[in-house]
Amino acid sequence: MFNTKYIFLLLVILSACTNPDTPSAGSQINTSHLEHLYQEIDINGNIRLGTIWIYSNAPDYQLVTDDDEGFTCVDDVSRALVFYCRQYKRFPVQKNLDMIKSLTRFIMYMKADNGYYYNFMFPDNGINTIHLNSRPIPGFWSWRAFWGLTELNLLDSPELNDLKNQIQPFIDHLLNNIEQLFSSESNTLVFDGIQVPSVIAEYGADQVSLIMISLTNYYQTNNFPVIKELLLKLGHYLMSVQFGDKNSFPYYAFMSWKNIWHAWGNMSAYALLYSGRILKNDQFIVSGLNEVKHFYSYCIEQSFIHEFRIVRENDSLFIKDLHQFPQISYDITPMIFASLEAHHITDDENYAIKAGNLATWYFGNNPARQVMYDHSTGRTFDGIDSSTKINYNSGAESTIETLLSIQVIEENNIAKQVAMKYFLKMAPNLCIDR
Repeated sequence: MFNTKYIFLLLVILSACTNPDTPSAGSQINTSHLEHLYQEIDINGNIRLGTIWIYSNAPDYQLVTDDDEGFTCVDDVSRALVFYCRQYKRFPVQKNLDMIKSLTRFIMYMKADNGYYYNFMFPDNGINTIHLNSRPIPGFWSWRAFWGLTELNLLDSPELNDLKNQIQPFIDHLLNNIEQLFSSESNTLVFDGIQVPSVIAEYGADQVSLIMISLTNYYQTNNFPVIKELLLKLGHYLMSVQFGDKNSFPYYAFMSWKNIWHAWGNMSAYALLYSGRILKNDQFIVSGLNEVKHFYSYCIEQSFIHEFRIVRENDSLFIKDLHQFPQISYDITPMIFASLEAHHITDDENYAIKAGNLATWYFGNNPARQVMYDHSTGRTFDGIDSSTKINYNSGAESTIETLLSIQVIEENNIAKQVAMKYFLKMAPNLCIDR
């Protein structure tokens, strides 16, 4: 059991440092910086949209706009929507409800006629229709919009019934697009001797994983056979790019794109575990558990890694282009999600312990020995560039990904105790505001 002296010390520290609006005593979640990044805008005098600043730089952490992109995007607003939907489920207060409604209105506003989404908005509130990463195509921002909307659809609250009715055509349009996109079987391509489905070569396992997570959300309220079939097809694509075994590199890791693994957004294990639990598919579950058990342990032993490539020569796998940096919050969140889903499925506390250990990256258990999440301000620094260099900016992605991680950690007592024990060890650093 967790020593009671740690709980007492934690409450003392939190009472001194934590924002008074933090939803419950003992919570590490501080939304102050996220709310600082939040801005409501008025469209044509009758539509209020909730936006999240993409960039916010040290030392003053004010809005930084990008001439090519803009100031806000569907990518980050959708992330925030997922966070507030989950917060509302835990704490059904008016503030969380208002955030859900305004962020959803922004996503709806950014929909194109073809059912996909524009991503960026300029400071004059005009939609960026030109940037390569803002066009309404099958891409990350459209899948994140899908994730956010399906997360909202899972909430059982009378206050949201009207909004859920409004978003249904948006979900249906994306769903039809996805069904058409993956209607035919994928052929196989070869990269450095590694065979991968063309779907993974084109979209990446990271995008396919996001789609699977959203489809699994949808399936829980609409268990249509066609959705199950689509999940099974996409899941098998993910499993086909899992390499190694418990004794040989890359230890059951899922490649992210072609024959490359990268840490950011690597949600394959979580997507397979989550969908496997809902579909009762043991094959998905075993595949996901293998990566969590073996590859995540390797990552922790290496003090985390950024990217590598595998090649096949004479029936053997070799690692190429291994890089440890940079490291960002978006690297850590997928592993925490998958580890906790593994614990949910198996009830093996080792997976929850692993999730707690992964979360200590935020509290200084990283190559730079730097506290990355300051719970007294709610800021997460944007990245670790080397063992001696920190990116002290604090934009939307790092902020929200960290809050999503801590949110799920706090829902698991074992993981929370592991993370909090390390947090208390580093407590003197956590009340310092840069």
